[in-house]
Amino acid sequence: MASVTIRNLSEETKGLLAQRAQRNRHSLEEELRQILNATAKAEVGSADVQEPFGDWFFRITRPGFDELAENIAANRQLPDRPMPKFD
Repeated sequence: MASVTIRNLSEETKGLLAQRAQRNRHSLEEELRQILNATAKAEVGSADVQEPFGDWFFRITRPGFDELAENIAANRQLPDRPMPKFD
């Protein structure tokens, strides 16, 4: 198991987390472990991870751009000549 040290955490934040842990009947360490696990797993299923917002926005505001980009890529071809050798 890995260990993590968090520096410069305010006493207020630590106290609030300790209160939360007490309400949930966990140790502070267990509470923090559950918070970190839930946060890390939530991001994996996020739609923004699958397609970033900027890409999505660009796609929906420019209909037909995907086909245009595919056509341009398909028409690009390497010249029919041998690759130079650098011996």
